[in-house]
Amino acid sequence: MVQVDEGQIIGEDYSDSRLDRQRWNGRSYVACTFRDADLSGLETTSVVFTECDFTGADLTESVHRDAAFRSCTFTRTNLLHSTFRNSTFMGSTFVDCRLRPATFDEVDFTLAGMGGADLRGVDLTGCRFVEANLVNTDLRKATLVSVDLSGARVTGAKLDAADLRGSRVDGALWVGTSLVGTKIELTQAVAYAQAQGLAVEG
Repeated sequence: MVQVDEGQIIGEDYSDSRLDRQRWNGRSYVACTFRDADLSGLETTSVVFTECDFTGADLTESVHRDAAFRSCTFTRTNLLHSTFRNSTFMGSTFVDCRLRPATFDEVDFTLAGMGGADLRGVDLTGCRFVEANLVNTDLRKATLVSVDLSGARVTGAKLDAADLRGSRVDGALWVGTSLVGTKIELTQAVAYAQAQGLAVEG
């Protein structure tokens, strides 16, 4: 098993390493590679990953608190039953990842690339997707209460039966997505009508 020292680690290659069930606290990883690494059951607290590669990594049942994944790459990464609390994925990209079921509590996905991701039924309450790429993302039956979607690219996204109450969205969402059975508030209903070119009179 690879031993990881405390402090900052730069440019290390942990490909195919077994790092499962470890506990990391207050570390910083910069431009490190975790390709096909076993990170299942890993617990991190206040750990920062910057421009790290998690392609093919197994993060199942891992728990992350106050963690930061900045401009990281997640390709075919398994996040099944993982938990992220008060964490950020700012600028990170997700391609062909297993993202459900997983727990995202107050997570910041600002500028993240999640186009085409499968997030059906995921609870994303209070998360931020400011200027994120959600093109063709499947969010059917997802809970998006009080989510910030300002500036997010949402063309082709599926939001059928999702809960958007209290969320902050741009007009593009009302015209460029599928919204069959979506739960919204009265003020959002007015915004939807105006985006469709209707004249709303009180």
